[in-house]
Amino acid sequence: MPARLQTALTGANIRAAFIGAIGFALAGPAAAQTMGFDPSDFGKVSMPRRQSTGDAATQIENNKGAFEPIAELDQRDPLAKMAKPVGRIDILLKDNKTGKQSGAHCTGELLPGDYVLTNHHCLPQSGEMTPVRAIIVMDFLTQDGKGAKVFELDPKPVEFNANLDYAIAKAKGNPTATYGSVKLAATPSGGAPSLMVIHHPAGRPKVMSRFRCMATRQQGEAAELRHRCDTLGGSSGSLLYNAGNAGIALHKQGGLAPNDPNSYNTATSMTALLQASPLLRKMAGAGGQAPSGDAPVASSGGGQDGDQPTSAEGTRALRSSDNLDTDGMNSLLKN
Repeated sequence: MPARLQTALTGANIRAAFIGAIGFALAGPAAAQTMGFDPSDFGKVSMPRRQSTGDAATQIENNKGAFEPIAELDQRDPLAKMAKPVGRIDILLKDNKTGKQSGAHCTGELLPGDYVLTNHHCLPQSGEMTPVRAIIVMDFLTQDGKGAKVFELDPKPVEFNANLDYAIAKAKGNPTATYGSVKLAATPSGGAPSLMVIHHPAGRPKVMSRFRCMATRQQGEAAELRHRCDTLGGSSGSLLYNAGNAGIALHKQGGLAPNDPNSYNTATSMTALLQASPLLRKMAGAGGQAPSGDAPVASSGGGQDGDQPTSAEGTRALRSSDNLDTDGMNSLLKN
């Protein structure tokens, strides 16, 4: 083998191993779905990829999932409008032991008042990794990044809960003025007959998963929703939407196996999030508007990690308000 080619291959292998190591290090417990990237690429809208996919005829096979590009929708389509508040979150993380930096992709949604909802494991507030910078990339619809816009996020959430795996961070630059905010609804009892996910799997341009996207027949504890919607690393922090285009759960981890009909991915139910989050409840009680002022709203535990809901009566009361959107959630505030 020519020395020049051997050197190039060696360099490529080293880089691949480095990126692989980042992805492994960020995987965390229970297959948390972040997606690693080279920290030198932080801040870029269109990040270089080392793989390519085929044409539409082999899209599902090559993409390892039935992902429909949002870019292919007419922008007047209600689904395209619903997808506007969803963005890709890029996080620059520092290893507290070594000082080395790495990058991770997640998905997040704009809330009223320029808040952003995502997973806690995307913006961890404990453990070995600390987020030092974060951005949300809006309207990243095509790989060239044309039309996308970047907004800074405060890497320290105003509210978070590690057990329920959610975090709410503040965005700068008033993105909701352009992209709006998502609608939320309490999780219906027993899951939902059909679902949809809008996300940035593997940090790719925004897509939706609808094909065979549904809650599993067998559900677990009240605070979670098990589903069989196609996701990948980078899908962490995406919402599961019901037929009314409202987010009813927050996707947090993988686990779905193609050949195992009993496998599933896991999300946190919106009912549990509303019960645990003072900020989400205030938005719901104000008819979907943000609470007045920009002061952080403490979660249970004084702004630190809270516990999962333990009141069976409270959970049943919340679940009785099925499909209640943000314009009619006042009854939730009584619990």
